[in-house]
Amino acid sequence: MKIVLDTNVLVAGALNPRGTPANILNLILNEEVTLCYDDRIINEYRRVLKRDKFTLDPGAVDILVIHIEDRGERTDAKPLAVAINDPDDVMFYEVLKSSGADFLVTGNTKHFKQIKDKRIVTPAVFMAKYFEADELSPPS
Repeated sequence: MKIVLDTNVLVAGALNPRGTPANILNLILNEEVTLCYDDRIINEYRRVLKRDKFTLDPGAVDILVIHIEDRGERTDAKPLAVAINDPDDVMFYEVLKSSGADFLVTGNTKHFKQIKDKRIVTPAVFMAKYFEADELSPPS
């Protein structure tokens, strides 16, 4: 399963190791799902996670982002002419469309309300879909 992860979910996962976003981050780091990204997304991850208000160690942030890159799938996203409430979120939708990812996981689905795409889901909905798909998978 391939996903695109909005920065707000990554930050929530990095700050709270017990929440649903942390579970998604663990799926990525354990290579149980493939994270699709482009350079803009990686740069935003690094920049946002290093904000002083989050008090995350900058070295640990760099290591996390390197692990994300190593385990993920870099995408050359094609520009799209879409109207989204937050123009900074367009890159996530562009990567979703260009990569063929199964889901864009975001805590801000309202930012994407103009786009009628059932693949844009909250972390809770994604986890439900992940476990649903896992139950349908044949045993290895």
